[in-house]
Amino acid sequence: MTDTFSRRQIVTLLGGLGLAGMSSSALSAPSPKPKPKADPTPVLPVTEGRLRVGVIVPVKDDPFYKACADGAQEAATQIGTLDMAVAAPEKRLVREQALFINGFVKQKVDAILISPIDAGLLAPLCKRAMIRGIKVVSFEQALPANSRMAHVDPISSRGKAETFLQMLADDAKDGGDVAILAGARNGADGQGLVSETMQQWLKPAYGKLKLADTLYDNDNEKAGYAAADFVLRQRPNLKGLLVFSPAALVGAAQCVSDRGLAGKVFVTGFGRPATLKAAMSAKAVEYFATANPVDIGYAAMQIAAALARNTMTTGTGSLVTAGRLGQIALGENSIATLRPFVVDAKNFDKYADLY
Repeated sequence: MTDTFSRRQIVTLLGGLGLAGMSSSALSAPSPKPKPKADPTPVLPVTEGRLRVGVIVPVKDDPFYKACADGAQEAATQIGTLDMAVAAPEKRLVREQALFINGFVKQKVDAILISPIDAGLLAPLCKRAMIRGIKVVSFEQALPANSRMAHVDPISSRGKAETFLQMLADDAKDGGDVAILAGARNGADGQGLVSETMQQWLKPAYGKLKLADTLYDNDNEKAGYAAADFVLRQRPNLKGLLVFSPAALVGAAQCVSDRGLAGKVFVTGFGRPATLKAAMSAKAVEYFATANPVDIGYAAMQIAAALARNTMTTGTGSLVTAGRLGQIALGENSIATLRPFVVDAKNFDKYADLY
């Protein structure tokens, strides 16, 4: 949850010092100067010919963001002439991310990678970094377009929809009825992703799959369980459940397992490996799509390095050769979108302990 770090406090970090509201006695009375707090930002070495990149994640010890940092380090190692440091708040506090941005600006790094806790509050600091020649790239959570040079989006709605339909068709080869648990009706998935999925469903390859129902308001584990139970009672011949919310996917899989339908009703969607150990073990879920945090960090670092070396621009269609990910193109508003990553029995153990 975002802490109450106000815009005025952000401005203070830019160098302002407010004395408004202090009484005359307070102004005249001498007071000992407090010792300045040590800058918590990790220090990057200054080496001629090497890029220096600061990576800022939302919180320390979160497996997802650790994996993002691992991906960034993988790219940095492959690039070779690049040093990076990871700054991570102990808790999800905007003010700590703001201090890290300020610290990296003072160090005059070449680039900053950041997954912002509150993009609106941190935007002024990121603009300031860019004014000073620092390339700013956001990942996972996007900064406003005018406060970063590029953004790495884990997965587009189209990418999710294409992967979902491919997984359903691979498992339900003979076709049959499929229900969608679409999450919150007013959320991004409840609107854009449903629409994109319907467009993909028009392809001839998915003609045997019939949409039986679309249920909303199921974006947590308990609601996912209840929605799955409801639709299975209403449609006893259901062949598959497509679940958009990672938390609801856990609940839907548990419901299918509890009803003894594992292996008979295919459950898939978008999930996080660490939460699906029981479902994979019970074979209630055989494979699912996810955003691979290692790839997110890897792509963001490749883009940041290319921007810092001026070997790519930020216009729509600009390309960067991103190592093992091949060429990545920037789309509208300089957003690079990755494709979903499918986790199955072969690679599940590797990622289940990662995030």
